[in-house]
Amino acid sequence: MVVYTECGHQGPADVEFCGECGRYLKWDDDGPVAVRAQPAVQQQQQQVVQPAEPLAPVRQPVQQTVEEQVLNPGDLICGRCGKGNASTRNFCSRCGASLAESEVVKTSWWRRLLGRKPKEHKAGARPGQDGVRRRTGRAGAARRTAGKMIRRVIAVALVLSALVYALYQPFRGAINTAATGLWSQVTGIFEAKLNPVHPVEVTATAQTTGHAAPLVTDNAKNTFWAAPTDAEPALVFTFDHPADLRKAIVHSGDAANFQAEHRPQKLHLVFSTGKTYDVVLADTPDAQEVPIENSAGATSVELHVVGLHRSLNGTDLAISEIELFEAG
Repeated sequence: MVVYTECGHQGPADVEFCGECGRYLKWDDDGPVAVRAQPAVQQQQQQVVQPAEPLAPVRQPVQQTVEEQVLNPGDLICGRCGKGNASTRNFCSRCGASLAESEVVKTSWWRRLLGRKPKEHKAGARPGQDGVRRRTGRAGAARRTAGKMIRRVIAVALVLSALVYALYQPFRGAINTAATGLWSQVTGIFEAKLNPVHPVEVTATAQTTGHAAPLVTDNAKNTFWAAPTDAEPALVFTFDHPADLRKAIVHSGDAANFQAEHRPQKLHLVFSTGKTYDVVLADTPDAQEVPIENSAGATSVELHVVGLHRSLNGTDLAISEIELFEAG
């Protein structure tokens, strides 16, 4: 084996072209121009490893942080770099470009509506009585502690009031009555004025002893009309003039023992004009305010109890009070 001088590859001495690179091997009188092959180990020892050139230091890319800026109404935005500048500047504080034709930050719609400008403080100043923050010391700490205690007391009072409202019926009834009265006063400002209408006669298709029909309109909550439920009981209210009923306030059951009797769940109203209207009632001892329609020109109304909230103990129906109101 010889080493060809043209390309440095090893090969047999009796060939004309290199088997690796395909070059033509020059010939002289003694044969192809080549050198004798040397043992591979000796050849490797003679090879001098050139020191590698030192690598150039790799420069890490510098991470540029985006400047966070707060734009206030009236600031001038630089058209070259986008920097926000105070309205008193003529040139950008970042790049020096002219601010003559820069865009102005608009004022928020709610600030324009209120017409108020945010209070500006000088550098180092903080809000206070004269615009400068003061050290409050123990007095300030005491005020903060008192504020926390007051908030806690109010929160506990609200929780206790909610529990009493949920568990104690008389308290709940008083609150609901007060809320109903307040709501009536508020809505009465915007609604048509309603006047109470008192029937000149109240009769019933059925009633029990001691609980006659007129007791349902005596303005007393400790009395009630009662009737057996084997047949559909009904009340009949008669007026001394044509009425246009708009509202009723109903107190269901026996106020002294709400669960002792059945309560009305649905009333079917039949007016003397032939028109009708249905009223759905909740099962509660509190006053229920319900609307009435289709009654214009009626001189009487029949209130048929067509649905019941049933009692586990009693057998009769009870209604303690019904108040009617007409358009004024």
